[in-house]
Amino acid sequence: MNIYIYDVKKLQVIARPIVNSYGEFRAEPIKFYPEWDVNNHISTEAEFQNPILDSGVIREKTREELILLDNKNELLQDGEYVDENRIVEVKAPSYLFKKLWNKETNLWEEGVTKGEINVEVNKLIDEFTILGEQKERWIKHGFDVLDIENKMAENIIQRNYLLTLGDVK
Repeated sequence: MNIYIYDVKKLQVIARPIVNSYGEFRAEPIKFYPEWDVNNHISTEAEFQNPILDSGVIREKTREELILLDNKNELLQDGEYVDENRIVEVKAPSYLFKKLWNKETNLWEEGVTKGEINVEVNKLIDEFTILGEQKERWIKHGFDVLDIENKMAENIIQRNYLLTLGDVK
């Protein structure tokens, strides 16, 4: 098996001796790596892509550490940005039809296209028609139609919102 020896200051692998067991290496590290110095080296059974020393223990950096310490902002998800050395998460507004995160302004925007608006408005009109027919049947048979009316009102609000978007892509 390979053992990975890291330089403590640079956190880079400087040697990969082959041993029978990690215990055997830990018992006599100089036997496998003559330059071994407990103050300058640390050993592990695993090789880390993004190592960090944490209270004398080497481990893989977390996603947050990669972003905040190494400036790997490409790891930020939509709705996240860095401010004063912390990751801020912005929830997307529920009213947006197609949520689009603007990384320059750190704001959510409407990302729907004119074609998508037309498709969705037509779909909502079809749903509204079906709800109207269902409401008539329910009234005819004496059922409560409050839920259907609420769905119809929500449908109108969604359609009106989409139609107010006007000049989109």
